[in-house]
Amino acid sequence: MLQAIQIAAGYGERPILREVSLTIERGALTALLGPNGSGKTTLVRVLARVLRPHSGQCLLEGQPFDQISPVRFAQQVAYAPQESPPDMGFTVAELVMMGRYPHQKGFWGVSARDWEAVHRAMEFAGIAHLATRRVGELSGGERQRIHLARALAQQANYLLLDEPTAHLDLRHQVQILHAIRQHALEQQKGVLAVLHDLNLASEYADYVALMHEGQIVAYGTPEAVFDPAILESVYHTPTLVRRNPLTGKPLVFALTPQTPLTLEPNAPCAFVIAGGGTGAELYYALLEQGWRVCTGVLNLLDTDEEIARALQLEHLTEPPFSPISEPNFQRACQLARGAHAVVIADVPFGHGNLRNLEVALHAQQAGVPVYALCERPFEERDYTHGQATALWNQLLQGGMRCFDNLKALMETLADASPPRRGG
Repeated sequence: MLQAIQIAAGYGERPILREVSLTIERGALTALLGPNGSGKTTLVRVLARVLRPHSGQCLLEGQPFDQISPVRFAQQVAYAPQESPPDMGFTVAELVMMGRYPHQKGFWGVSARDWEAVHRAMEFAGIAHLATRRVGELSGGERQRIHLARALAQQANYLLLDEPTAHLDLRHQVQILHAIRQHALEQQKGVLAVLHDLNLASEYADYVALMHEGQIVAYGTPEAVFDPAILESVYHTPTLVRRNPLTGKPLVFALTPQTPLTLEPNAPCAFVIAGGGTGAELYYALLEQGWRVCTGVLNLLDTDEEIARALQLEHLTEPPFSPISEPNFQRACQLARGAHAVVIADVPFGHGNLRNLEVALHAQQAGVPVYALCERPFEERDYTHGQATALWNQLLQGGMRCFDNLKALMETLADASPPRRGG
């Protein structure tokens, strides 16, 4: 294994890493994540023996780095930095061949085994067709893959890859990470890759190490680390984490950083009736327009409930598949009557959420205007044998305004928004 133990490191007098410990196991891909400036590249440079730590210890298969010769270390650990290869007139094959230097002896020159390793590495990185091209003629993505091929040509047991997907399009990002993970698993290589895309890391990494301000604040499987509270503490933006329906892996969505905490205290309030993911676009649009938003009544595990929680909206909840309780009904009526507007999303109504329409009716009778997003005929959304339609018709008779698209609804709400109080 490759280990960093209680490492402190930096550049000159400027400390970057603080008491960092990390173990890279063979047969697994570990993704190193974190915001810009969190210390990811510095940690990789320490593990690659490019940067000497101020304190702490690095071990390769249990042996301290300073007891291992540079040649032997290079035979065991390969490093692909994020900087593009310099344009010094080399061809792609010549630059990839540099990865074979640790295995070459004296003046014997390049062997057939070296060329075989170079060709395999170029095939792996998808640049074999560029073998005779000069490096300076290539795109940023192509040059990035040269770094990867050179590291692979070393045939080391450990690969340290600093942003291997930088400058790559989506297809090549997926291809490279899939190939790297297969390489780690099948060849029993230990791979540490610095990545910025959390969802790519989730799909392809066995483990993730999340860095913040020079420390590893979370380590484990993507399922363990990709917790909304952990991610928000590091990236300072709310997130929603769902499961990818195809792979079961965590899927991270970054949400708008604007929350009720950033709005004016006297901003107008909208009470939103939603559910099943129909409220998300309304929450965003209302917040961006300067409204305070409260919402309910929602079931726990509902997509809209998760988004409301992530956005720190005041919201009312019931257990999954439970109908609206009397206390929540009364509280919802109170919130709706105190709002400047009630907005109903294009949500289906069944017996479980039927009382939300009664909430809207109570608010309307108290003088609160009601608006509805009606992208589908209401009859298609009524699963109560007509009970919901009866309440809907009462709302229409009371003056509820319906809109068939979000833009028209938001334009009307902008005109209807009362002036801000205070100053």
